[in-house]
Amino acid sequence: MTTDIEDHQLIARAKAGDEAAFQAIVKPLVPQVRNIVRKMLGHPEDTEDVLQEALLKAWQGIGKFRQESSIASWLTSIATRTAIDFLRSQKRWRPEAQVAYANLCAQSEEMSGEVLAQFGAPEFVYEVREHISYCFTCVGRSLPPDELAVLVLRDVVDMSAREAATALGVSDSVLRHRLAAARNSMQERYEGLCSLVSKKGICHQCKGLQMIAPEDKKGQAFPDIDDFIDRCAVVRNCKSTSMKQLHDVFWRNTKRIEEDSLGSAQPESNCGVDEAE
Repeated sequence: MTTDIEDHQLIARAKAGDEAAFQAIVKPLVPQVRNIVRKMLGHPEDTEDVLQEALLKAWQGIGKFRQESSIASWLTSIATRTAIDFLRSQKRWRPEAQVAYANLCAQSEEMSGEVLAQFGAPEFVYEVREHISYCFTCVGRSLPPDELAVLVLRDVVDMSAREAATALGVSDSVLRHRLAAARNSMQERYEGLCSLVSKKGICHQCKGLQMIAPEDKKGQAFPDIDDFIDRCAVVRNCKSTSMKQLHDVFWRNTKRIEEDSLGSAQPESNCGVDEAE
């Protein structure tokens, strides 16, 4: 663990062009920054590309770092804005992206086989909290990038309003407006989409995946999720572990599906719905 004096010395060396000093500064911060980018983008390769672009920008800009904020805040700002720029260059996803994916999986032996193969992996256990976290980012991809960024920083990473506003380079009032808009949009989407939040929800993917998991891999019972705040709490406290490989498959396929607008956004596969329902 470095002292403040050592940090200042490393920063001074990095600003003078010492790349090893720069790497020593940013290396401990990379997991935290990667988590923010991953919560915004979801897709594993896109996350790494954006992260590496942000680190390159930080290295190229370290000479202009005025130390008015911490190096962690400075790097978070660069990474978040780089992720926003990336999302602006991409097609916005449908809120029902997972429904479209489930429909296409039901119609394709290749796609469904790819999913089922993950259930047989030795490390796989179905953990509904991990899937809720995945779902949050997937639905979040339907928001304007500026709103998604505020939502992640405030409600997932749990930054203060001042920290988030500084990271995004906006005023407090702009931050509040974007956060309110993002929360309202997500609440509306989940009300009509998620069966965990609303009995009217059309998506039963959480239940469906648990149903097809082997008995010894069904994981924990579903948490009580009554509203958007409960969901944010689950996402905030969740770390991707046993379902990471399955979700990486989901991200890669969903990106392709959404880019080409494939599949119906209305449920056709009965994923997670009992015949008696």
